[in-house]
Amino acid sequence: MIFGFFVVAVFVVISIYFFFKAEGLQKELLQVKKESTTTKNENKKLADSMALMISRNEEFVKHRIQKLKDNSSKEFNVIAPLINNYGVILREALQGKGRVKAITKKCYDSCTPEAFKVFTAHISKQEASVKRMWSSNNLSGYISLVEALLLTEETEDIKTKKTQ
Repeated sequence: MIFGFFVVAVFVVISIYFFFKAEGLQKELLQVKKESTTTKNENKKLADSMALMISRNEEFVKHRIQKLKDNSSKEFNVIAPLINNYGVILREALQGKGRVKAITKKCYDSCTPEAFKVFTAHISKQEASVKRMWSSNNLSGYISLVEALLLTEETEDIKTKKTQ
């Protein structure tokens, strides 16, 4: 009888222990679900902000190249696909490191088969810092490369105007 009572008491104690343990785990699970939902919302807001920033930056860059085209008789065919596909390349670069060159090649190849070779030759004629930006093959390198190429073109345009 005492042995039976002892077994029942152990069973009741173990049941109570597991009940409270399950309650604690359920609270932790609810907390993790809340954090997960919050993180998903933050990621969505961040992605939306990045998309907005990319589109605004794309507009500015396209406006700058258009202004250069309007003010100059020089053609900008070498960097035009890079600028015209700015948003596409940026979105691809956001996917991970090492994707800029591949998507840039696709963009240039859609223009003409030799366009990418002409572009890489143009890059090889630039300063070492511009070459490093191109070889970095990542998002910040791409943004810096576009800015550097536009600044180079703007500087050349200003020099051309002064000599005329």
